[in-house]
Amino acid sequence: MRIRKLVAGVTLGSALLVGAVAAPAQAAPAPATQAVPTAGVMGEMVFYDDFWTQSECRQVGRDGQTARMWKVYSCQESLWDWDLYVGY
Repeated sequence: MRIRKLVAGVTLGSALLVGAVAAPAQAAPAPATQAVPTAGVMGEMVFYDDFWTQSECRQVGRDGQTARMWKVYSCQESLWDWDLYVGY
């Protein structure tokens, strides 16, 4: 399964690179703002760990809340896996 993700990521990355090189010069679009979760008055969310599946990430996030290791958590999809961010 890891090899499939790696091959798919390399193929996608290559296609994006070729598309970026071959694309005609255009005005740069406005940067896409991706909402980074914050914990409000508690401060910013910080990276904790990464996991292969979303369900694994959510389980660790819930377990940490139950154990009162952090107050909030968020699982964000990245290129290769799922990243767990926590707020204390």
